[in-house]
Amino acid sequence: MLRIYFSQLMLLLWKLSTVYIIPIIIISYVDLLNFYTDGFTFEQLDTGQNIHKLSVLAIYLIYLLCWSNCNKYMIAYLKKLEY
Repeated sequence: MLRIYFSQLMLLLWKLSTVYIIPIIIISYVDLLNFYTDGFTFEQLDTGQNIHKLSVLAIYLIYLLCWSNCNKYMIAYLKKLEY
């Protein structure tokens, strides 16, 4: 019984990961650039050069591509956990 709820929760989190990955990407991108160039903040990402915005968008699109390739296998695996 508990495995069914766990499987459904994991399936929901898997589907929602396409949304909650956006802030994770942005925070990671800002932290990474702040590590290599001192003083890079979210404000600079938001109002700065478009190359940073395009980089974040490209990372997100790569994630979506990987997500869509893994989606059917992940759903089949999580459905198999229910039984």
